[in-house]
Amino acid sequence: MQTSIKQLEKVLSKAHPKEQRDFLANLPKILKISWSDLTLLKASQKSFDFWDNSQDAIYDKL
Repeated sequence: MQTSIKQLEKVLSKAHPKEQRDFLANLPKILKISWSDLTLLKASQKSFDFWDNSQDAIYDKL
């Protein structure tokens, strides 16, 4: 049986925080994201710090 994204969201929202963290830690493997791509994503994250400001806060929930 396949689980829909909505069902997964529901289960995760009720899960214990440790279970949520464990799932998040395993997500790159689940999505088949390579470690090199993940490393590049993490390294580039600092490049977008300038967007973390009060003027752009309205877009944070889009």
